[in-house]
Amino acid sequence: MKKKRTGFTEVKELPPPTILVHCRTVVEKSGFVSTGIMTHVEGDLLEIEISDFNRFVLGENVKLTVYTPAGMYLIPSTIVGKDKGSLMMINPPENQRRFHEKRTFPRVEINRSGKLAAWKREGAVGDFEEADQLMSIDIKNISLSGIGFTLPDPFRLEEHTELRLEMELGGLIACTAKVVRTEKGIGNIYYGAQYVEMEDAKMNSLRAFILREQITALSTSKKEANKRTFK
Repeated sequence: MKKKRTGFTEVKELPPPTILVHCRTVVEKSGFVSTGIMTHVEGDLLEIEISDFNRFVLGENVKLTVYTPAGMYLIPSTIVGKDKGSLMMINPPENQRRFHEKRTFPRVEINRSGKLAAWKREGAVGDFEEADQLMSIDIKNISLSGIGFTLPDPFRLEEHTELRLEMELGGLIACTAKVVRTEKGIGNIYYGAQYVEMEDAKMNSLRAFILREQITALSTSKKEANKRTFK
């Protein structure tokens, strides 16, 4: 682990999580141990290619030992997905804190709907301006820190406008967000917004949704790669 000096203090630089990728990984459960290779690390998700994948079941708790160039990492985890020749597991928060990730939260591409219920433009005094009718939004991507969506032109929202949103993500998730980016499209405008407020229970639901989408995207990507290989 590299070190750098800040004033009179020596600060250890955290390695990137990609240091775990392509490393030998021992997967241990009660009464059984097998070895595979770590192939994917992103946000809450880990993937390990392992020949004994059928010996493990969804929801099973396991202990991972990852042998990297920077040393050995012990990771308690739970199996949340299976594919032919691989296991997908939770990357626990305590493990994520051991690494430096350029993008704090992974963003997943989706095609879901939601509603814009109200907005408050920068500098406006008073409460939010309620929409006469809930305005439909098309959600294009989402993370644990923000959302990307489109609204039909000519309706416009300026940067720094606060929004009250309702997102249909396998259940209704309401939040307050602030516009941080706008981009003109064909017949619509793309908005990037960061969350300002969201209930803890809703944030947990969002985390679970994103994890499911990550698992689906990873499985789909592998299947498409296999199709290209055998063409």
